Amino acid sequence: MTKAQIRSRIQALSAEIKRHNRLYYAEASPEIADYEYDLLVQELQDLQAKHPLPQALAVLDTVGIDLDKSAKTIPHKERMASLANAYSIQEVITWWDKISLELGEKPRLCLEPKIDGFGINLFYSTGKLQYATTRGDGSVGEDVSENFLTLPQIPRELSFQSDIEIRGEIYFPIKDFLAMNESRRQNEEKPFANPRNAAAGSIKLKDIKLVKARPLRAFFYTTGYIAGTAPFNSQDTLLRWLQDSGFPISDKHCVCKDKDSLIDFCTQMEEQRGELDYDIDGVVVKVDDLALHHRLGSTAKSPKWAIAYKFKPEEKETLLKGVDFQVGRTGAITPVAILEPVYISGTTVSRSTLHNFDEIRRLDIHEGDTLRLIKSGEIIPKILAVNLDKRPAGAQPISLPDTCPVCNSPLSREAEAAIEYCSSADCPAQLARSIEHFASRDAMDITGLGTSSVSRFLQEGIIASIADLYQIDYEKVKELERIGEKSAQNLQDAIEKSKDKNFDRVLFALGIRHVGTVTARNLTVHFQNIEALEAATAEELSEVPEVGDKIAESIADYFANPKNLSLVQELAKQGLKLSYESKQESETFAELSFLVTGSLSSISRKDMESLIISHGGKILSGVSKSLDYLILGEKPGSKLTKAEKLGTVKIINEDELLAMLEGTS
Repeated sequence: MTKAQIRSRIQALSAEIKRHNRLYYAEASPEIADYEYDLLVQELQDLQAKHPLPQALAVLDTVGIDLDKSAKTIPHKERMASLANAYSIQEVITWWDKISLELGEKPRLCLEPKIDGFGINLFYSTGKLQYATTRGDGSVGEDVSENFLTLPQIPRELSFQSDIEIRGEIYFPIKDFLAMNESRRQNEEKPFANPRNAAAGSIKLKDIKLVKARPLRAFFYTTGYIAGTAPFNSQDTLLRWLQDSGFPISDKHCVCKDKDSLIDFCTQMEEQRGELDYDIDGVVVKVDDLALHHRLGSTAKSPKWAIAYKFKPEEKETLLKGVDFQVGRTGAITPVAILEPVYISGTTVSRSTLHNFDEIRRLDIHEGDTLRLIKSGEIIPKILAVNLDKRPAGAQPISLPDTCPVCNSPLSREAEAAIEYCSSADCPAQLARSIEHFASRDAMDITGLGTSSVSRFLQEGIIASIADLYQIDYEKVKELERIGEKSAQNLQDAIEKSKDKNFDRVLFALGIRHVGTVTARNLTVHFQNIEALEAATAEELSEVPEVGDKIAESIADYFANPKNLSLVQELAKQGLKLSYESKQESETFAELSFLVTGSLSSISRKDMESLIISHGGKILSGVSKSLDYLILGEKPGSKLTKAEKLGTVKIINEDELLAMLEGTS
């Protein structure tokens, strides 16, 4: 990689890691597994060593932040650091050898299960509990004292009279977590993603009655600041002192002096993780002698005297109960495996997409098979393979339909494609998905019109088409069970507000196959109004940037359908914008093409694209030789890699793009 490529990759990684820190700590909604996150950090560390940049160093030295900006905060007496990670026992042994060389002796280690919970810090003064705070940014924590005091078995007083910080993890017992999620499903509430997210969200609730109703528990395992002489001198004696003082601790820890006992404990914990009533994601390995902690010290982010051995992604086996074939808004048929519920990586999994018919054939799935499952990124269930040793005698291959499972119309398949499509435009399932797409955030952004609402409105006869959204009888909506006047009014407001969306949003909302947000924008700029677009031939459509023959044919077919033309006319009558409103400010970017990848921090992606267009630039939907600039945001993905390989694309961030516009607006 050139220096410029290294610099751009460092910028992209820094932004992506910051985003994942926010998702994990502040929003309790991680998108990737710890392992994938650590690979990003490792890559950034390697690149930073070759080409140091201050922004990368700042990211690498930052502890994740769980602070709510509006909450009361309290500084920690001593910083709450995070641990360095190892993904093999050999890495742990290498770390042990390294610190042994530095100390001039082989220190004994204390091993404990790594609880996958939410960090908590307690401060006691003159033997009395003063407050409880979250990890926060490592230096300052959010005050959650009132909520924390709802937890059972937490001592309010200690015999130790000097100031001391006690630290641990709040967690959800798995059995209680599963029961709570089942209750939420029955009440049509969104279930929690995993026990850690549930714990993190619960301890910060504003309503203490809700906190009391949550079965939160905690384990404690370390201290922060201590005034005076501590009543313990090792991690092992610290755990015993915590237990004697009334703090709940894990009953699984050991002190080891050799590699064999280290390997045995780590292996045992990994094998037993599924048998515990709380989630663990690894083993914490600490130098046992606390005096040696001071000799070894810490880096800017992590103590040198401890390391976390992280387990590999968990795999489980479960029975296939059947396969559902779901119909999307474009008629695409997606097979979904219905599974015997299995608890894996923090959640109960009962469904997993099989993507397309070819995937079923590739895996050779039969009825009643036992499937091997992982959580891809510990987020999305993924079927790895079939356990052929457990296949029932006489099991038959999964029968693949040749007609739509909803309307029985014949299925079709595009040349060189893997997706089967329902051939009927009147398919009820397509209608429901089309309305959901029309109301989605990137389209008309009609809040309150999700899958369950659309299904219910169709069943009750409140709507029968997309156009009906703008003629809803809200008195009937109010009469529906669990809706009420306020929800009906909110829906009405959202639908009225959607009429202000620009032409490109309306065009995207129509759900024309292969027309994404960028293509919709390019089409509206090129043709200016819906009448010109309807009249365009496939050849004329192909002249628009990013519109190839396949997309052009799809657009032409859409507007050749009288039913679709009727829908457009109805939307026009209701006042939706079907002509382009130019906001041209300059020709600064004339003849230049841009692509935005990832999330931007100072401006939304759509607003950035609008800004570029207003100054004469073109927006492309993918990386190609015709692309001039790639604008990097957080989580840039594969587009950055493609641009770097191409070598002709200038890679900039949002600040550099805005700097290019100085003096033009």
